[in-house]
This record gives sequence, structure tokens and C-alpha cells, in this order.
Amino acid sequence: MKRLVFVIAIACLAPLQGTAQAQPLRDPFARPTLTARAPAAAEPAQEPAQAPPPMPQLRAVMVTPSGALANINGQILASGEWFGDYQLIKVEERGVTLKKRGVTSVLLLDESRK
Repeated sequence: MKRLVFVIAIACLAPLQGTAQAQPLRDPFARPTLTARAPAAAEPAQEPAQAPPPMPQLRAVMVTPSGALANINGQILASGEWFGDYQLIKVEERGVTLKKRGVTSVLLLDESRK
């Protein structure tokens, strides 16, 4: 019985011996070797130009005698509130006025989406 177990163990380990000999053992505590880098190019690589962020989209406007609200990119805002870098200045029936770093922009409702 012991001889049968020994033969089975040897048969199972036989395929592993070929792979162990093909690859040298590696010291797990050794520092990794540094690979040589290619010399830097004379001209620095130019980064691709980034597109400016898209303008916010006005989705809806609600004007009532007590106040007005605007839905900009899914966020409900009242006059004076901020949306990222933009401040909502004025809400009207067909559009809103935004201000970003001193520059005023007007967003109009896109009535073709109805």
C-alpha cells in the first residue's frame, strides 16, 4: 500500500519537475532589477488639447408669482444659487441668465425637444 502511494506521488510530481527546471528559482526578498529606459526625446511630448467643458443645459423653467426655479442638468436652482462655477442670476419664462467668472451667459429652453 505504501508503495502504491509513493508511485502515485512520483507520477503526480513528474510533470512539475520539467517546469521547475525551465525557470530558475527567484529570491522573494531580492530587490527588483531596474530596466533601462529609452533616452528622453529632445522635444517634450505635446499633450492633446482638452475640449472645454460643455455648457449646462436648461431642461425646464417654472415661473410663479412667488418665485422662479430652473432645472439645469437635472439640478433645481433658484436665483442666486450656484451650479458648479456658474451662478444663476435670473430666471425668465423662456430662459435663464448665468454668470461665470464675470462672464454672463444666457441659456434658452430648447422647445424642439417636446
